[in-house]
Amino acid sequence: MIKQNVLNAGYVRLVEYMGGDKSVIRNARRCWRSEDKSNEQSDRNLIRHLLQKGHMTPFETMVFTFDVKCPIFVARQWMRHRIGSFNEESLRYCVAERDYFIPCGLNQQQLAVWKKYNEEQFDRYNLMKETMPKELARSILPLGTYTKFYWTVNGRSLMNFLKLRLDKSAQAEIREYAEAILDMVKAVAPVSFTEFVPLVLED
Repeated sequence: MIKQNVLNAGYVRLVEYMGGDKSVIRNARRCWRSEDKSNEQSDRNLIRHLLQKGHMTPFETMVFTFDVKCPIFVARQWMRHRIGSFNEESLRYCVAERDYFIPCGLNQQQLAVWKKYNEEQFDRYNLMKETMPKELARSILPLGTYTKFYWTVNGRSLMNFLKLRLDKSAQAEIREYAEAILDMVKAVAPVSFTEFVPLVLED
């Protein structure tokens, strides 16, 4: 399993995957009945052609499952990507961990205030959950509280996620997760995602 730490206390981990470059090539060659033409260079050319022309269906044969720990505000942006499956840890049933986002670059005074307010909210949460259901007490938690979820997504939808979340207009925090994911999938589908960078991301 491949794992990268992200932000001050988050991570993304590739739990499992199905398919890869070979599955993309197999399914694409079925369209043209060109299986007998398969070799390393022609396969790379085929993947490049698919990306250039926007023929994305063969990339759906790759499927990835990631284990993600990120701030709630990042998760809410992430979950706007609907072509995928999310299973999030529920704070109806689990007690929230005292784990919250701390931005980079805070000066000493800002950091002290940031920690003070977050710690106070967690103190209030721990007090409230003793006198009311956890599902109500959780609403007092800061938006920067870390959450955990599994995300299962096919290659085509993952490329759409990466195109949008690696864009310079995306919020910096979710870009860090997207960068980590791109590194991971390059390791298991190197041709598809290496060709994807100049043809799609730098288009």
